[in-house]
Amino acid sequence: MYISINGKIVEDKNSSISPMSEGYMFGYGLFETIKVVNSKMCFLEEHIERLKKSCKKIGLEFNFNIKEIENRAYKILEKNKLNIGAIKIVYSKNGEENYLIITTRKSSYTENNYKVGYKICFSDIRRNPDSILPYIKSVNYMENIIAKKIGNEKGYEEVIFLNTKNKIAEGSVSNIFFIKNDILFTPSIECGILPGITRDKVIDIAKELDVKVNIGEFSKDELLNADEVFITNSLMDIMPISNIDNKLFNIEKNIITCKIMNKYKSLIGG
Repeated sequence: MYISINGKIVEDKNSSISPMSEGYMFGYGLFETIKVVNSKMCFLEEHIERLKKSCKKIGLEFNFNIKEIENRAYKILEKNKLNIGAIKIVYSKNGEENYLIITTRKSSYTENNYKVGYKICFSDIRRNPDSILPYIKSVNYMENIIAKKIGNEKGYEEVIFLNTKNKIAEGSVSNIFFIKNDILFTPSIECGILPGITRDKVIDIAKELDVKVNIGEFSKDELLNADEVFITNSLMDIMPISNIDNKLFNIEKNIITCKIMNKYKSLIGG
């Protein structure tokens, strides 16, 4: 596989970065993961805009324009002959010359995942709304990795964090939505969550479908008493939830979720 490091295309086995860089030593960096459908990147502009905003939050200078990044990304897609999958952009601190690394990978989500739905559970780890980290895609991803690993070992595909106020926050790699009485609910950004690109698109789609949207603070019980539940991220798109801990959800009755999924699928051309 080929990767791009500061515009230079190299084989991954021959690539290197400085082990003394702040990105490597301290996790001082950011990333964006972008879905690729039919050799096209979905919502690239939105991802780069979020990356730029996150750079400002952590004091990381960002001097690239979207066209420059787009050109580098498409060169890697072509080099790796990837038509469907993902592009990952990592931007990390390295003294005065930072690293902009672009890699590709295939999607791990299968048709069966969407057919049977994901099983998820609550994590014992709490999101802190007063921290800067929930609001950016930091390469310091250890907490998410550990939480998800614990969930996976219990037989769950994803975990959900409550925040320090015991309100629903987000998943380790996803935003969460639920439907009750034909109303779509999702935690507000202030709950300590990443402002997901797919999250924003889902909210827009729901409004287009005349589905009422309630963005705010919600309890664990409100989620468990929902009629439908789904999670989102840029690669999985919209994943129905069939199980939260011991609570089962009949995804065959997911009327609103299916409408949103179909609309989103047409949006990305999948």
